[in-house]
Amino acid sequence: MTCHLPIQAAGITLLALLGLTACASVSTTAHPSGTGAAARGTVVYTFGVAGTRGPVLETLHDKPTPIRGIAGSVIQIATSNSDTYALTSAGTVWAWGVGSYGELGNGSTPAYVRTAAKVDFPEGVKITSLPNPMPFDGGLAIDSRGVAWGWGLNTSHDLCLPGGLLITRPAKIPLPHVTLASGARTHSLFDSDGTVYACGNGAYGELGNGSTASRPAPTAVLRLPEGKVKALTSSWGGSGALMADGSYYDWGYNQAGQLGDGSTTDSAVPVRVPLPGPVDQVFQGGSGPTNGQTIAVLADGSLWTWGNGTHGQLGNGGTRSSAIPIRIALPRGAKPVTVASGGYASYAIDQTGRLWAWGRNTDGQLGTGSSGPDRLTPVSTGISLTQISATAQNAAGLRQ
Repeated sequence: MTCHLPIQAAGITLLALLGLTACASVSTTAHPSGTGAAARGTVVYTFGVAGTRGPVLETLHDKPTPIRGIAGSVIQIATSNSDTYALTSAGTVWAWGVGSYGELGNGSTPAYVRTAAKVDFPEGVKITSLPNPMPFDGGLAIDSRGVAWGWGLNTSHDLCLPGGLLITRPAKIPLPHVTLASGARTHSLFDSDGTVYACGNGAYGELGNGSTASRPAPTAVLRLPEGKVKALTSSWGGSGALMADGSYYDWGYNQAGQLGDGSTTDSAVPVRVPLPGPVDQVFQGGSGPTNGQTIAVLADGSLWTWGNGTHGQLGNGGTRSSAIPIRIALPRGAKPVTVASGGYASYAIDQTGRLWAWGRNTDGQLGTGSSGPDRLTPVSTGISLTQISATAQNAAGLRQ
């Protein structure tokens, strides 16, 4: 029998919510075999559906389910549409989910794996950060020397790699001193030596270079203001850059107001989103042309959303899209600390660690314990987390 650590969230024991069994010796971080347990560690959860295209085996978890097989203490998680990745304090990366396109990064192409597998980096490589979100059907990572690595599906060279369609083990991306990265449907972004580069499909202007042509090699994003980039984010047909001064710029697909500039016209160059104050963090979400939304937390702690809202993913109680940012609030005085946005759904962790979610839930991606109707305003999932990541209908959480 597998045993789990009881977690108190909003007065509810998480084990009761998940239908798990408690015991005196906790199983928090599993050994690679998936059969042992290391006392005192981290717990990584997965929920929703992994896999949205190609020869994949989709799996549904409508409640957060612990993942086994990770050796070491997890410090960061990141999702793609088909897989979840975990970075440990030792600099190793672990993956689970769909493997058909080499997304596991270990040279194999299985349909699906439920136990974490170690990504096969060359000996001596220590990974220090994972882009969040990850590219569709693929992975990215940045090592301690500023080298970026990519693996998985390389359609339109969206990994910025010159190789073939499938990259089944991590390969070096031809950019020096990479500090930030983000991946989406068929394009990726990188901050290299202080310049933002993009590659892959550019049909909606998501490369930000003034063109709608695809680029197999990194091309510089134009018209970003001078200054340091704090974070990069991306979605199905869009990209964004958060500057160190708190200004936020995005570009690409805009048919439902995803750019937040008041228009519904695509832009092949960055446009500034008119927000009432500096942005602290921002996350784009969306996995297709019929969704796409952005969620942002400002420096004053206020929560703002814009873009497609047809499934309530803007969290304002309605199902209309908005081409300008709108302010929303979490219930009961909760204040957002960490946010994420997937396909048709949005998430926020508050100051107490509670996870709130809203939007579409047909695949159980809200993590409430059941699949069902859309949630038009934030609802408590009953689980406490320190990190959340979501891409398409695939979601994951980390409790440290």
